[in-house]
Order: sequence, then structure tokens, then C-alpha cells
Amino acid sequence: MFGRRSLSAKALSAFALAAATIAVAPVFADNLNVNGANRTMNVYAPKNIEKGRPLIIQMHGMNQDAPYQQNAAKWESIADTARFVVVFPNGENKAWDIGGDKDINFLKAIINEMYSRYGIDKNRVYVSGFSMGGMMSYHAANKMGDMIAAIAPVSGGGGVNSPKRAMPIMHTHGTSDDVVNYNSTVNTLKGWVNAQKCSGNSQKIKPYPSTKPGSAASLEIWSGCTDGVEVRLLTIEGKGHWYSMDEAVSVNTSVEIWNFVKNYSLDGSSITPPPPAIVVPTNRDSIFNGGFDSTSVAWDLQVHGDAKATGEAKGGKYQLDISAIGTENYQVQLIQHDLHLEKGQWYEISFDASAGVARTLEVNVEQHNDPWASYLKEKQNFELGTTSKTYTFKFQMAAATDTNSRLSFNAGAATGTLTLDNVKIAKIDAPADTGTTALRGVQFVREQPAAYAVFDLRGHRLGTVELRDATEAETLLRAGYTKGVYLLRDLKGEKSFLVPVSR
Repeated sequence: MFGRRSLSAKALSAFALAAATIAVAPVFADNLNVNGANRTMNVYAPKNIEKGRPLIIQMHGMNQDAPYQQNAAKWESIADTARFVVVFPNGENKAWDIGGDKDINFLKAIINEMYSRYGIDKNRVYVSGFSMGGMMSYHAANKMGDMIAAIAPVSGGGGVNSPKRAMPIMHTHGTSDDVVNYNSTVNTLKGWVNAQKCSGNSQKIKPYPSTKPGSAASLEIWSGCTDGVEVRLLTIEGKGHWYSMDEAVSVNTSVEIWNFVKNYSLDGSSITPPPPAIVVPTNRDSIFNGGFDSTSVAWDLQVHGDAKATGEAKGGKYQLDISAIGTENYQVQLIQHDLHLEKGQWYEISFDASAGVARTLEVNVEQHNDPWASYLKEKQNFELGTTSKTYTFKFQMAAATDTNSRLSFNAGAATGTLTLDNVKIAKIDAPADTGTTALRGVQFVREQPAAYAVFDLRGHRLGTVELRDATEAETLLRAGYTKGVYLLRDLKGEKSFLVPVSR
């Protein structure tokens, strides 16, 4: 048997450097009291999940946390399709006890809590983790293997130390990992191969998958192990200390993990193969699932502050129900990120929308991470009625190319129901008229007055004015508004003007 591998001071320091900041939406953690200590975790369960479904526990790396790992691994769409629960626990002080029982007791408490809450199948509990979380996976295999059906560590190793049963292992690692050495970890993994009496002749698939000639991944499989388990090594050539999700050049790690662990259970029972997981492509220039075909996959409802709202895909549309407003429109947001916007390119956004009662809907295109800078000259505001209509707007990407931008529907200004469908983004040629200009130089004369909505530059609607001639705008606004710059938009959303008001 092999002893437990400990972390060197150099590796611990490198873990801290590897924990680059990734901004994610605020997530409300669930709490558990474990041996008198308050422990927290993020839990994702598909809506109306059936009893008797699997559980995956996925642990973060050192100096990282549950939201970080949740954002990196993107398990939600896989869980929705295959119907299982995912828990992202938080280690104390952003680390794991890979030598003692403190976090072993935490994992046991999570399993029991998920059984009480969702009726999970205790025979199909799988443990995975990145970096130090991967090391904790091996520690769990040694200490509580009778409660875990399989493990799937990523970029973190651990030796054999009197495990309670033969353990199926899917280990993923990049060859250029400068934090947890690839060759050293592979040698440690082979300790499990020998201890579990696997066949000395492994099967090697390169590239992996074999249907992708340019893939940087390869797969080595040791079969014939004790109790019929397998040990697998998924190698990604040139990959550093990161959780790989790049299917364009290698693999989606979370999908590979699920496709392996789902084959194992403690009682040897089989699992009905689920339909293929829905994997949302990243770095894309189109909206994914803009028609909400029976699922809201790729869409994220974020609720901030005092706002309260729920949403779901129903009948091929997304239905949002806002029960309490916030102080800002963005405090209720339906977003889709991972959008690729090219500098200088023009785009058109279109969507169908209606509301239970007439209301304004704010729409923005922005950075997905802090500081969430908008890529629009002004956030777009649309007047919705009770009948569904198609709304559109055009914009040019003036900032540097962003491969993880997002489209946001901001609905925190009013309560009630809101329905969205057929959301699209498309590249277009530069229009002859951008649609928004300064007031000076604008010439239009109407036989009948036309109504224009008035907004401040934060996108808040302030009222309505009627204009026959553009030159009337400043005079009319001066009578009812303070000094500043205002945006006037016709009620069809086709034309808008910036109007400076002086005193």
C-alpha cells in the first residue's frame, strides 16, 4: 500500500497563485452544522427532481471556494438532463483537511442531508474535486470508500492508504501543470492500479475522443481490477493547472466525469443511461436555447438585494414572476453569457415579449464580470403590453473583443409576470443611420405631435413628452426637468435622441 502524499510548501504557495479571481453572481449557500461547526455549501438540484437519483460532490481548489468551482465546472445543464444533484462544498479557510476526519465528517453530513432533502440514492454518490479538492477526493476514497461509488479527481493526486473497497477512478490532468506535477501524480495513480490488481496492459486512446483528430486529450484505461472497477487517466497535452472545458481542442471535463461515474454503484445495480447531456458551447456568437424549448438551460436568473422573483421555461417560453422589486432594474436579471462580441462589429438583438400588465423592460449587453461595463451607448428600454410583440435594437461593439459577454434582461423595476421567447443575436452590416444621435443637427417635422419617452442616462424612465418639431425638445424638458442630458425615444423604440438641458 502507498502512503498519503502530502503537499509541499512550494505547492501550497502555487495553489494560492492559481486562484485567480472570477466574478460570479452571488449565490446563497446552504448551511450544515457538523460537529459543532457551521459549514456551508452550494446545492444545485434540477426542478422537481425524482427520488433515488445520484449525487455528485465537487470540491474547489485551495484558496478558491464553492462559487468559483461552480462557475468553472458548469454542471447545471448536465444535471438537468441526467437528473442528479450536485453539491459544491466550501472548505474551511478555503482549504481541505486531507489528513484527518474534519472534512470526511462534512462529506458524510452532506450525503445524509441530500438524502433527507431529495431522497438521493446513497449507492450512487460520487466525489470529485479540482487541485486540493482532487486530493480530498483521494482522501475520501481511503476513509469512506464504503459510502462512495466512484471518484473523479482533477489536477490533484493522492496515494493508497488502506481503502475500504476497490475504487473506480477517473483522473484528469494537464501535462503542463506547474502546481501539481503531472508525472508525479501519474506515478501515484499507478499505485492505485497496482493495489487494485488491475491488468498490467492498459488500453490507450490517442487522440481522445478518437473521432476528433485534433484533440489534445488522450485516455489510458486500466481494466480487470478488483471487483470489476476501472482506473482511467485522461491526459490533456499542454494544459496547465486549470479545469478544462474547451471542447474545441480537448474535452469537457464535467461531461467526461459524468460519463464515467454514472456506470458505478455500491450495490452493483445498473443505471439507466440518460439521454446525452446538453452542453452549452462557450465563446459563441449566437444565443443558445433562445426558444426555451422545454428547458431554461444556458439562461441564469439572478435576483439581488430585496427583490424576489422566480422563473422557468414553460410551454416553449420563459415565464418570469416578480413578487418584490429592488432598488435597481438589474436586481432581477435573466442573463445569458459566454457570448463572443467582436470589436467594430454591428449586431442586432431581437426577442418576443409580453407582460401581465403594461410595463418597461430594460435590456443590456455587458461584461459578464466585474465591473459589468455596458457595451451599449444607453441601456435599451421597451414598453411591453399584454400581447406578445417582437422588439429589436442594433448596436456596434466599440470595446475590445469579449469572448464572455452577456445579454441581460433587467426586470427589477416592477412586479408581475413577464414572458420572453425567440431571443436572438445576429451580426449585421453597419446601418446607414445608427438610430441615436445628438439633438443638434437633427431635423424632423411632423404634422401631428408624436409621443417620446424620457429617460435619464442610467436608463430610468422619467415620463413622456409630445413633439412636433425637434427644436421643441429642450424647451419642453426645461419646463419639467432639471439641468442635465436626457434620452428621448419614440414609443416604437425605433428612434432616439440625446437632449442637453441647460438652465
